[in-house]
Amino acid sequence: MTEKQTLPKVLVNSLPKSGTHLLLQIILGIPGMIITPKWIIEEEELGIITPGSVGPAHLDYSEKRAQLLNSQNVKVIFISRDLRDVVVSLVHFVMLNKWGNHPWTPYLKKLKTHEERLLAMINGVHFTEEEKEEYGVYSIPNIYEFSQNKLGWRKQLGICKVTFEELTQDEESQNKALLKIIDFLWNDLAHLNLTRPELLNRLKQNIKPKESGTFRSGKIGEWKKEFKEEHKTAFKKIAGDLLIQQGYEKDNNW
Repeated sequence: MTEKQTLPKVLVNSLPKSGTHLLLQIILGIPGMIITPKWIIEEEELGIITPGSVGPAHLDYSEKRAQLLNSQNVKVIFISRDLRDVVVSLVHFVMLNKWGNHPWTPYLKKLKTHEERLLAMINGVHFTEEEKEEYGVYSIPNIYEFSQNKLGWRKQLGICKVTFEELTQDEESQNKALLKIIDFLWNDLAHLNLTRPELLNRLKQNIKPKESGTFRSGKIGEWKKEFKEEHKTAFKKIAGDLLIQQGYEKDNNW
């Protein structure tokens, strides 16, 4: 390949529990794309994203970081999700603790009910000195603290922004979101000699939710089944404004 025919360098950045692995599968549906050897934890590791590779990350937003990615010609695709569903997914993920190393698991397991765990994820927890020793963490952030620094990417120009809902709601919505991704990367894909519809089919065929180690249900709106009034009240107080900013609600009357 000549320089002009190189596949893109892609960063799949996300709010945790928003469909990171779904988006990775989509990008890996592009012929020739491979995943980086590890997740990107620090910006110093961005160099492992080489042409033709995609690196997953949960990087906080900063203007400096956005400029760095642009200067390295890394194409950023950011995925987010309704924060209420993020709360539900987080609780199930932490409790399943498949890899046996999630720092919040010991505390959540001590809580007696699922309802208490949801509240802990919404309100956050500040531990006493004794509890810090017991659980090995200083605190659990509330859902606003957990998400606000990552949601800054939604306002960044020059990157591609999609939502979990766009990718899973129905076929029409999914096609539209996938074509948005294709158009965003098109200058680095045109040499593949595939039409947009052909690429769209490649991406769709590579979506295999059950092959993801973090897949549980992949449904939209599960919070409606799991939130009680106390959860709604707490969420509106902590992060109701973020829901409005994201466009999931018009006001706090939900």
